[in-house]
Amino acid sequence: MSDPACHWVRSVLAAYLDGELKPSTAAAVRKHLEGCRECRNHARMLTETWDVLDEVSAPPVRGGFTQRMMARIVEEKELDAFEARLNPNRRLRQVMTAVSGLAAGLVLGLVIWAWTTSLAEPPRSPIEQEVSRSMAFLEDSDLMDEVALIEAMDEVAHRPPAQGGT
Repeated sequence: MSDPACHWVRSVLAAYLDGELKPSTAAAVRKHLEGCRECRNHARMLTETWDVLDEVSAPPVRGGFTQRMMARIVEEKELDAFEARLNPNRRLRQVMTAVSGLAAGLVLGLVIWAWTTSLAEPPRSPIEQEVSRSMAFLEDSDLMDEVALIEAMDEVAHRPPAQGGT
């Protein structure tokens, strides 16, 4: 059953056999069953199993079952209310735990983002290397005054090209 169509048909087969699918979906299942022996056998086994279960009578429910279940539900609600009174900060702790988890996730995401963006590829060609050196120099140039910046740019512009690509 590695075929995705078979997997899908088997996931809706019970609803198909009960007549609960809309007509277009039922037609698609019917068409698949006509061409797939494995799914057809699976449908037959489900039908036979349900037929056997229909023949078996349900065990009798003991007297007072509904009352016992209702009493148990009330008891559990009262127990939850009692627990809430004993531990009034439980909800606050749950919220704080969730907020802490979100904050930790955000910090981790930012660290991973910063790490991956710092993995920039180094310049390869001599032109890329020169531009990279010039850019690094220009990024630091905001610390200088305007006259020193103009002199440094003139120096970069008149520098002879590097020999051997380095």
